[in-house]
Amino acid sequence: MRVLAIDYGMSRTGIATSDGLGLIASPYKVLPSRNYEKLLTAVGETVAEVAPDRVILGYPGRTDGAKSEMCLRVERFRDELKSRFGFEAELVDEKYTTVIASQMLHAGGIKAKDQRKNIDAAAAAVLLQGYLDSHK
Repeated sequence: MRVLAIDYGMSRTGIATSDGLGLIASPYKVLPSRNYEKLLTAVGETVAEVAPDRVILGYPGRTDGAKSEMCLRVERFRDELKSRFGFEAELVDEKYTTVIASQMLHAGGIKAKDQRKNIDAAAAAVLLQGYLDSHK
């Protein structure tokens, strides 16, 4: 089962995909997010290109359980994707995925200042791998 993960952000949105067996997550691409309409189109095209069996969307829940402004934006994004493209995106807790991705990139020899172009797709891969591991 192929799964696609979206890590929505205000500046950049990271995309990750799994292998066909749904075992291993890999960073796929980073999309610019500043133009919301272009982002929606690009995500729709990416979903059509990858043809996943399931789509997950990182949900930035707070540690105190309250909904942040970003939670509301992610919910709106999910609803817009369903309305325009007809697919469901499951909301999945993304707490600490960017921190973990940054640590992994750093361990791989990529300095913090050089991570900007990769961090969002890496965070989506961390989100996706956690999802895959919990659904075995």
